[in-house]
Amino acid sequence: MANFRSIYKVQVLLTILVHLTVALYEDQVGKFDWKRSFIGKAKFASFEARRIIVATEENVLASLSLETGDIQWRQVLEDPSGSQIEFLQVGKEILTISGSNNTWLVRSWEISSGSLLDEWPLSAERTVPSAFTAAAGKLFHVVPIKRSHLEISVYSSATSRHARKETRRVVAPWIGDSSTCATANSYYACLTPSDLFFINLLEEDASFVSTPLQKLSEVDLSRASLLSFKHEVPSVLLVEENSAALVVFREGNAQAKGADWLAPNAFSINENGKRVIYQLEANEDEDNLIRVSAKDDETGADLHHFDLAYRVGLGTPLIMGGQTIGGVTDLLLTTTDNALLLVRLPQGVLWTKEEALSNIVAAEFFELPISELDASIEHEFDFDSNILTMFSRRISTQLNQLYSFVLGDPLSRLNSGLVRDEFGLHKIIVVATKAGKLFGIDTWSGSIVWSYRLPRVQPFLGVGGKETMLLLVQRTAQYAPLAPQCVLLAQDQRNGRGVLFQFNPITGHSLEGVQRLNYKIAQGTLLNYHDRNFLKPLLVLSDSNEALLYSGQLNEELLRSLQTTFVYTVDEKRSTLRGQSFKYSSREALKLTTTWEVDLAPSRILSVSAKPANERVHSQGKVLFDRSVYYKYVNPNLLAVATVSADQIHRSVVSVYLIDGVSGLVLHSTAHKKAKGPVHLIHSENWLVYTYFNERFRRMEMEAIELYEGHLQSNSTVFSSFAVSQLPEAQSQSYILPATPVEMAVTLTERGITNKFLLIALSNGAVVEVPWMMLQPRFPGMPCGAEESCIPYMPEVPLHPEAIINYNQSLGRIRGIEVAPARLESTSHILVHGLDIFYTRVAPSKTFDVLKEDFDHRLIVLVLTGLIIASFGTMHLAARKALKQAWK
Repeated sequence: MANFRSIYKVQVLLTILVHLTVALYEDQVGKFDWKRSFIGKAKFASFEARRIIVATEENVLASLSLETGDIQWRQVLEDPSGSQIEFLQVGKEILTISGSNNTWLVRSWEISSGSLLDEWPLSAERTVPSAFTAAAGKLFHVVPIKRSHLEISVYSSATSRHARKETRRVVAPWIGDSSTCATANSYYACLTPSDLFFINLLEEDASFVSTPLQKLSEVDLSRASLLSFKHEVPSVLLVEENSAALVVFREGNAQAKGADWLAPNAFSINENGKRVIYQLEANEDEDNLIRVSAKDDETGADLHHFDLAYRVGLGTPLIMGGQTIGGVTDLLLTTTDNALLLVRLPQGVLWTKEEALSNIVAAEFFELPISELDASIEHEFDFDSNILTMFSRRISTQLNQLYSFVLGDPLSRLNSGLVRDEFGLHKIIVVATKAGKLFGIDTWSGSIVWSYRLPRVQPFLGVGGKETMLLLVQRTAQYAPLAPQCVLLAQDQRNGRGVLFQFNPITGHSLEGVQRLNYKIAQGTLLNYHDRNFLKPLLVLSDSNEALLYSGQLNEELLRSLQTTFVYTVDEKRSTLRGQSFKYSSREALKLTTTWEVDLAPSRILSVSAKPANERVHSQGKVLFDRSVYYKYVNPNLLAVATVSADQIHRSVVSVYLIDGVSGLVLHSTAHKKAKGPVHLIHSENWLVYTYFNERFRRMEMEAIELYEGHLQSNSTVFSSFAVSQLPEAQSQSYILPATPVEMAVTLTERGITNKFLLIALSNGAVVEVPWMMLQPRFPGMPCGAEESCIPYMPEVPLHPEAIINYNQSLGRIRGIEVAPARLESTSHILVHGLDIFYTRVAPSKTFDVLKEDFDHRLIVLVLTGLIIASFGTMHLAARKALKQAWK
């Protein structure tokens, strides 16, 4: 028995030690990384004691703290593109209905923890828009059939999967395209241009009752819309532009009120047994832009009002929910830019959540400007200064340096301000969101430095249905005292025309504001040429194939730069790629000439990838086992295109093409039978990695392709796409990926010396580092071992837990990975965005250029001091010895 206990203790100890080896130290968590969690734009909200239950357009159910707005728990449901939460009811437990078309899932949740209690499917025969409501413990599913009838499915219980279902039909031939419908507790109401129809769903043999709109209100409501309204008595809102009328259903009759004082954003709250309607109004006070008015539910008389200090950068607010406890009223507001606010009356805004960050469509890392002290050092030797001025500047600068060194910690000064650090680890991240709002985020703390809202702006729809905006850097912060400049390209929500916004990425300030263009944007890029102010001109192509130049004048130098500028466009509908040049442009006008076109029809384009513009290739060749050099085919103009096509024998075929973006030459192509998307492409240096789904074996596979010129390099100085003597030699290798990737990226460093690592975001919320050396194709007949810096081939890519850069912090619905190099060659900045935002720094080859944190500085100082003293002592002894020898 004693032996058994000792063996058991040893086994437990070994298990603990094994777990410690795959974990981070406690002091390392959050030191170089941070995470921000979001829920998306609020769709439904309900107050419950000291928490707020929120359902969002991202198909997320969450509980927020009433005091701080922090997420207490969050449930991420299905993909919002194919499923949406259509109904939310909060009682003893939470009831949600989510889905689309004719398939829904009814779920019940535990309020305090968010645990799933029950789940059961709900289906219908017709795929038409429908509505849900619950009353008297029953669940009602209403399906309107245009110009025919209404199908009402009644479930005896709203929370039990064993509920009985009864379906009945109600004649409703007036339901058409112009009618809008809404639910009001147990009532279902529809609006036509002339009448309001309503029915009580609790009555089994009930039929629709109609009321003329002229009888309800003297105001013309022929163009009004119908909205649901939370009230103790079943009610709906008739909204006409900036006014509204409240329609109350009582005993089979409809009564309207409030047409002269009610606003469309009205919300009803029970205050000590009395219904009070709160609504938001514009205020003329510049310091308090919003006025919260409380009106009597019956008469509309003003009870009280509060002036709200509303931030200018937020969009138009709308009341989502509210409650009154002990004389304190809380209102939950959502805005047109997806922000979520809690207003506590009469205090004001208690907290704000920028939920626009849950859907980022573009991101860019920016170098911060130098400090004022460093800038003063650079201005010591200005040419317009005399000797005395230069001398006084030198003395004042050195005094400031001495003051900051003695009385202040330089690192704390760097932490407090947005200034550049020595290693380039402190940057600002500029992100553009789907809601049309820009943010500047500090990499050290994750805090929002500035925000700017662009009204009526939406992203472009890129290849594969991916939403994106163009965020381009025209001038960095290294050209002090010139301010950095960035440009954002998007499209207008109303007409789809282009929107251009130039701003300072450090402060968010813009001189010209939002510029609305009179054409649609087909392509946008920056030229390699920069003017005397170090500003790169912006080149925009319109949908009519017209080239326009911004932030630059068409001079001789710019024209010479345009002669070597080539652009390409992707027509996803026609499955074609087209290359164009400015060869025949003149100073009078820019002229685009089509140089090549590749038609990939009838295949469908899945993905297009180009090399990172800021990537540097350090090594031009690969040393083989016989000490010979095999030169890489490094083409900066190379495009990778993935397509899928239907096949009668192999069902579907995924093809990948490598196309020169200047000449249009197809350098390499490959096909995978019985395969389908999604395809994720990673293109870097002379290699390409992509993933696809193998339908035959039902698994994800990964392909690596490497291009070489051979033992002789065609041109070691300047690469030219027109000087092609022979096609590159391609080496390929296939792997099994034991996970489902959602996004992929590759690490970037300042000089390209550090080893390349792939960053693979998985469907389970993890981001894994995979060394490129592990995927690199092996040469046939070449030995593979440590001496050749080669890892033996393994068919399945190992995904170790230690390689997960976000450790135990799972990220919801990852949509993109942004990578930027730091000034340290060993370090890369990583931003993973989706429903959450995660930032960290990775060092693929470890931090070989930085001393370790536990480096013993005292010991090295003592050793150096001892060596210096010993050198002086040795020098003195050597001089005495030489003197003695001279006297002999």
